Amino acid sequence: MRTIAFDIIYGVMEQGEHSDERFHLLAEQGRHTDGRAFTRQEKSFLRRLSYGTIERALFLDAVIELFSQIPVVKMKPAIRTILRMGTYELLFMDAVPESATCNEMVKLARKKRWDSLSGFVNGVLRSIAREEKQTLRGKACQKASSPDRRLSVRYSVPEELAHMLVQSYGKKTAEKILASFYDDRPVTIRVQTMNASVEQVREELAQAGVCVTDGVYMDTSLAIRDFDRIESLPGFAEGHFVVQDESSMLPVLVSGIRPGDTVLDVCASPGGKTFHAADLLKGGGTVLARDVSQKKLRRLRENAERLRTGHVTIEQWDATEIDETWNGRADVVLADVPCSGIGVIGRKPEIRYHAMEYAKELPELQKKIAAGAAAALRPGGTMVYSTCTIHPRENEEVAEWIERHLPLKRVSLDAYLPATLQNGMTARGMIQILPGLQACDGFFAARFVRDDS
Repeated sequence: MRTIAFDIIYGVMEQGEHSDERFHLLAEQGRHTDGRAFTRQEKSFLRRLSYGTIERALFLDAVIELFSQIPVVKMKPAIRTILRMGTYELLFMDAVPESATCNEMVKLARKKRWDSLSGFVNGVLRSIAREEKQTLRGKACQKASSPDRRLSVRYSVPEELAHMLVQSYGKKTAEKILASFYDDRPVTIRVQTMNASVEQVREELAQAGVCVTDGVYMDTSLAIRDFDRIESLPGFAEGHFVVQDESSMLPVLVSGIRPGDTVLDVCASPGGKTFHAADLLKGGGTVLARDVSQKKLRRLRENAERLRTGHVTIEQWDATEIDETWNGRADVVLADVPCSGIGVIGRKPEIRYHAMEYAKELPELQKKIAAGAAAALRPGGTMVYSTCTIHPRENEEVAEWIERHLPLKRVSLDAYLPATLQNGMTARGMIQILPGLQACDGFFAARFVRDDS
């Protein structure tokens, strides 16, 4: 199991792979040497060790450097990975005996052909094992040279990200956001009401032994726990529901889509918003779902087939390009743009390590996509700009740019939102969901109406 966990962690942290794709390939589809599939318990172990090591890497590095004269950044990548894994097991997996962890990591170093460094691995991990856990955690943070650095170590995020959150939201809220990245939250699904009722889906899942509770904000959402594979659940193959966080339902919720509308989704893959929009059309109107690559379109087509949404058209298109054949045609345009993804770090832990780089690069792309999307709107039509980040540079600042440079006027969201989400910001046409303050992923949406006057 640890060899597979190593391959997942190494692939993500050293080779830039996506954690979900890596885990699916090596754990969900993986097999023992005799051909047996991994059990639910084995996959649970793999998930906890691999995802836990990835999300805690910076904190683990700080602990390792209390006992190593070699900085983690200068270690061989394989040894760095093994030490992070072992340190995570020692500090966060109480059910695993410390001696077993140390022995297994030494074996792993030898298996990866680093016999010469197996003694180093053994020495560092046994030194960590001798220390009291709480003391170690305190020492790792105390070495930090500034308040932002202490947050960086404690919550294992780059210092620049910790600084941005403190500057944008204050230290107290920043800590709540950072702590929420480690919350154990249920999977949220949205019922495709053209195919099944919420009551039907709730009953199907409950009968299969799944723990089901109502969503917090949306009438068509359910939170589920205690299941193995989402694809094996009753109703999945029949298109009764899609996996979708409640926060990502907001753009369609506030768009005001009505039966008969013509809807354009410019960055559609994997299709959560596309098929939510189609559901609101109730069989009337059309949705054109576009994305830039064939890989993304394949995911859209797979979901369209499963959900049986015949009135959705799927096309390849670069959203930064204006399509003159669509000028002034759309009643609603959904522009859920590429972003740094800071709001979903709790589900995709590796995002934290590169998010701030993306937040600097992406606003220009986001503005180009918004300009192309706006051109497709009919007079009086609605555009919703959205991201899954909580960085003001990609959210409020881009929304303000849109209103200054495009024939669009921001309008209130309050008529479409539950009372618990309404505030002064939503009255001004924007909503910022913050993980740790609201019970879902971080998300931003702004609603505009085309005004050519």
